[in-house]
Amino acid sequence: MLAENIEILRSIVEEKLYRVYEISPWLSTEEILKKHLKKVGGRYKKKPNLLQDLIKLTDGERAVLDVSKELRLKGHRVSPEDVIEIYERYRRKGIVRVRTVKAIEIEKPVETYMKTTVVQAEEIVEKLKEVPDMERVTVLKQELDKLLSKLEDVSIPAEEEIPQPKVVPIRKVAEDIIKIKMSGLIDNLFTIDEWVEVILLATREGDPMVFFSRSAEIDINQANLAAASAVIYSVSKTGSDSFERGNVKEILILARGGYILLRPISKEYIMISLIRKSAKLGIALRDLGWISKELEKILEGASQEELIK
Repeated sequence: MLAENIEILRSIVEEKLYRVYEISPWLSTEEILKKHLKKVGGRYKKKPNLLQDLIKLTDGERAVLDVSKELRLKGHRVSPEDVIEIYERYRRKGIVRVRTVKAIEIEKPVETYMKTTVVQAEEIVEKLKEVPDMERVTVLKQELDKLLSKLEDVSIPAEEEIPQPKVVPIRKVAEDIIKIKMSGLIDNLFTIDEWVEVILLATREGDPMVFFSRSAEIDINQANLAAASAVIYSVSKTGSDSFERGNVKEILILARGGYILLRPISKEYIMISLIRKSAKLGIALRDLGWISKELEKILEGASQEELIK
């Protein structure tokens, strides 16, 4: 089932980001700007300038990702999640409709470099790139079965066994790495956000799981970053619990060279993000909030209906 689910979640992510909206044929742009702009409701109706610019960009050609980029250039603090939500609110009112899903274009200058703690999972992802789309599900299922059968046979010598807190099973780590990488989420984040330099997913025990960076020149000790982040998160969680402040949603660290953001993802992982000092912090945090929610849906095995939202 994992193979089929991976294909489904990738197609869902791509469909949302490359969805193209157009003005409903019974309305004109001028009519919407004069009469229907604030029918979007919610918090967005208090941002008329944002809504005006979004409607003017709605030409039946630009995808959600394109509209998000252009709105940022105009100074609006929005993520693709915001754009999708506004469009869907308008769609339910009959003001816009989905015209098509744009063909995905891979921009060569934007390349995501990835390293994983499970080398076999990396090899599977690389192998899939050489397989035609129609055969990917079958090949992925075969390769994953081989990988998981090997992992199940791995045992740790008794003398090396040390009592540890509950850790994420290596089988689940392998599956989660493949899910995240095949979803294409982080590639899309680096496409639209110019300030996030690194994203590392680590277990809450401090083990690095999968590493993404904007370029190969970024050299970071993943083990140290994961371990330090796990300690910071654990101490913060303990402090929050002791003062009855509830769960820790995120931790933002302001350093001389930039920002570090920690966000818990599902029950097993922490998402660690390194952000440039020159960042428009509000936009970067909004993007990372969107990415963390999408990753959590994927890792928690959300239904197709939940992923589409």
